[in-house]
Amino acid sequence: MSTMRPLDRFLTLAGAEVAAVASRMTANEAVRSAGLRVADLLATPPEPTQPLPPHRLPVCDQLDAAYAEMRSDLVAAFKALEPQLAWRVRAVSNATPDFAAGHASARVLDPTGLEQRGGLVSGISLVAPGVTYPEHDHPPEEIYLVLSGGEWWQEGGAWHAPGPGGIVHNPPGIRHAMRGTDVPLLAIWFLLPG
Repeated sequence: MSTMRPLDRFLTLAGAEVAAVASRMTANEAVRSAGLRVADLLATPPEPTQPLPPHRLPVCDQLDAAYAEMRSDLVAAFKALEPQLAWRVRAVSNATPDFAAGHASARVLDPTGLEQRGGLVSGISLVAPGVTYPEHDHPPEEIYLVLSGGEWWQEGGAWHAPGPGGIVHNPPGIRHAMRGTDVPLLAIWFLLPG
């Protein structure tokens, strides 16, 4: 009897959640389409990478508080995967001084991540309470699966809290940001290939 790898278990659960939430968003075809595309790409055969060695940062001590907000099956799957992740701080020019100590990200699907699947780039973001991941934009379309609390912002809109199990869709090129509130923000993001 074979056992599912921690990466496969976590991505299976995350992909199913993204697809389920997106498929209910019939009023917003762009979100629905992007979410279903993420699920399809997650189902493609894995390709090898040259992963960075696992590394944990002090901000990862916030993970226990994030777990308290999450579904139990996602917690178990993420806890099994987390020791394999290479957490790092992203250099962001418009960040506040608390950003470096209050944020970490880890690539999951990427040439330096754990593997690649269908050109999808994916990672985990952790933002400590009271810390903001500053405004930024990028060409690829993006979907976040929110795992714990936190708030999200897009250009032209107000801060909002989709809550655990919610998704956030960032169309190509839109300015966006996120922040930890009274609990850390933990989310998996997916950048769709063009």
